[in-house]
Amino acid sequence: MAADLADHADRRGLAHQVLERVVDNVARSTAYQRVLATCYRSPIRVGSAASTSSVLEYASRGLRPSDERSVQQLVEGQSELSGARYHDRYRLGNSYFYPDATLIPEMGAAIHSHRRYLAPADWNHRAALLMPFWLEDQVLGQISVDDPRDGASPTPAVLASLEEVASVAGLALWEACDIEELTESHVLFEFLAESGVTGVIIVADGRIRYANSQAERMLGYDGPTLRNLVPWWSFLHPDDRPFAWSCDQQSESGVHQIRAVRRDGRPVWLSLQASPMRFRGQRASSLQFYDISDRIALEGQLREKALRDPLTGLRNRSFFYDTIHLEVNRCQRYKRSFTLVIADLRDFKAVNDTLGHLEGDRVLVEVATMLQNELRESDWVVRYGGDEFLLVLPETGGDLESLIERLQRGLASWASSNLENVPLGIDFGWATWSPDEPRPIAELLKAADDVLYDRKRSRAATNRQAIEDHPLPETPTRPEDG
Repeated sequence: MAADLADHADRRGLAHQVLERVVDNVARSTAYQRVLATCYRSPIRVGSAASTSSVLEYASRGLRPSDERSVQQLVEGQSELSGARYHDRYRLGNSYFYPDATLIPEMGAAIHSHRRYLAPADWNHRAALLMPFWLEDQVLGQISVDDPRDGASPTPAVLASLEEVASVAGLALWEACDIEELTESHVLFEFLAESGVTGVIIVADGRIRYANSQAERMLGYDGPTLRNLVPWWSFLHPDDRPFAWSCDQQSESGVHQIRAVRRDGRPVWLSLQASPMRFRGQRASSLQFYDISDRIALEGQLREKALRDPLTGLRNRSFFYDTIHLEVNRCQRYKRSFTLVIADLRDFKAVNDTLGHLEGDRVLVEVATMLQNELRESDWVVRYGGDEFLLVLPETGGDLESLIERLQRGLASWASSNLENVPLGIDFGWATWSPDEPRPIAELLKAADDVLYDRKRSRAATNRQAIEDHPLPETPTRPEDG
């Protein structure tokens, strides 16, 4: 028996400490001059007249002595209160606003304001605003406020501020009534929710119901503005908003990489874990996230380096094979063709053998620049390997002779000015992909390669025939050479 009495005293003492902090916070930070916070002996279920409990402990600020006695009588008499007092008709977010407190079922102690207001359409002397301490769809107690200095009805910003106080207090009350160390548990909750590196947002009924300070910092919003965003997913990048719609349908869970847009317009990448939950009696989604913008940027830089040729700056062979299927899909969708061109430097070995490999590298860079300058912005130039290049020409057919001649003239002009007495040319082969006759990329490459070597053989045969038709004159032999 003594142990039971001690247990009961401990519960009341710890609950009273929590409630005292709550009423102090509300009285100091809001316009309400009268505050009453109560803790029930056991949770009651919202909306259920069969779920009842009495008041275990309370704390107040601004009550007149007669009002204080009414509350004490309610507590000492252990009057039963039920979940029927929380009626959906009067629900505002996670709070309840009654324009006339007599509408509250089983109201208990009737405490009305003792002054009259100039704007009765707003707050009146019989109005009541209740903020429950939620535990899923049950209530551990409530905050009741009255007598606002400005006489105004509660705004969304005021409700959000009060509901945040109630949320923290609800957790502390639950732990306190389980005989946990109040100070330690409260500090631990504040550390986890407010001092960690993870942003936390809870979404219920299409609104942000809770956002910790890390979420505000990452997204660049102050708390009230973030909680009052309409729609709540306005901070998400437009391309990633389908994720939010899945959250609203309670069908999204797991870890995602999504983009947010800060209030200042700067994009930020988030690693976000979504989990369904119950929050203050409603189905909700918990979004926990942290900023991975630096990691995404580094991965992008590494990916860019991996897909570019370090010498010429052109896209490389890996990029071609990773990306060419996108071009094929695009051409299929829009019924367009594209041409794949293989370019091979002729006599490049002579450049390396005669001028050295450093000069050979310079030649490759200059050839890459020349090719890019002569093509359209929509065309790709890829260093395929060694002295070979690939050109991907969207929306072109098979008639490329004029382009090929222009590229060959451009290279010949550059070589004559920069490579004195060292031959250098360029050969081309090409094949066209058509939506009417689609074929695999490997087959397209082989067809272009076949054209390249046919043109090489044709050019070599032409050169041999020219030499036979116009042989060089023989050099006379001097007697002393004999």
